[in-house]
Amino acid sequence: MDLDDAQADLTVAAAVAGCTVAVALIVERVLEAEASTVLLLSPLFVYFVYLFGHHQLPDSLDQTRLWIGLTAAVGMAVVVIAV
Repeated sequence: MDLDDAQADLTVAAAVAGCTVAVALIVERVLEAEASTVLLLSPLFVYFVYLFGHHQLPDSLDQTRLWIGLTAAVGMAVVVIAV
């Protein structure tokens, strides 16, 4: 693993962690909705797919911004589903 891969992994991990915390706070504190733990942790599944699958994708799809955007999309979907 080189430094570029480590930096990309850290960036995606930080975005996923932030999104997961933000989704949980928005759903439970702002919207005051009850949601299952699995639903609230759904952005973490994107990170697991990233960890185990991003090396198999073509270089054009293996970009950090793509994975962060996918995490944000999942987070928004969770908020919509929880309402």
